[in-house]
Order: sequence, then structure tokens, then C-alpha cells
Amino acid sequence: MESVLDSTTAHSVGEYANGQIDHFLDDVDELTKALKNVDTPDIARVRAKVKIALAAAKSALSDTAGQLRTQAQHAGRRTDDFVRDNPWQVVGVAAAVGLAVGALVSRIRS
Repeated sequence: MESVLDSTTAHSVGEYANGQIDHFLDDVDELTKALKNVDTPDIARVRAKVKIALAAAKSALSDTAGQLRTQAQHAGRRTDDFVRDNPWQVVGVAAAVGLAVGALVSRIRS
């Protein structure tokens, strides 16, 4: 039987991914600082491009996280409003889903 990805696991995976991205960006930043003393025009040009790309990546990462948080909050409010406005429909759908899952499980075990 497949396990269901719960919100705690999803949150942990998200934190891990963000940590890995942050670690990568920090490594790139350290690399550009290490190349600071190299005075060839090609290295200076690449270092400038990397700094711009690094700043853009950090900005995009924070913007994306903020947008996802806002969308999740909006979806949660809409769901809460729907459940409060239509409690019996939600109970009926939950009962139907429960019966369907129960029927599937009983067929699998038979």
C-alpha cells in the first residue's frame, strides 16, 4: 500500500530543498569571493555575471516562497469558507469517499 505524503513530510522536504539551494548559492558566493584576487579581464567579466545571476536567483527564491505561501493561505481560506457554507455537502462527499475506499480495501483483501 502506498504511503500518503502528509503536510509534515512535505514541509520537511521543502525545507531540505531550500537548504540545499541556499547551500549551493552560498558556495557560488564563496567561489566568486575566492576569484576576487584574480585580475584577468575574462575572470572579472565572469565574476560580474555570476554575482548578477546569484542576486537574481536569491531574489527569485524568496519571491517564489512568498508566492507559494500566499497561494496556500488563499486556498486554505477558500476551503474553510466552502466547508462552513456547505457542511452537509462536505459530510456527504466524505461519506461517499469513505465508502468507496472501504469497498476497494475489502475487494483487495478478499
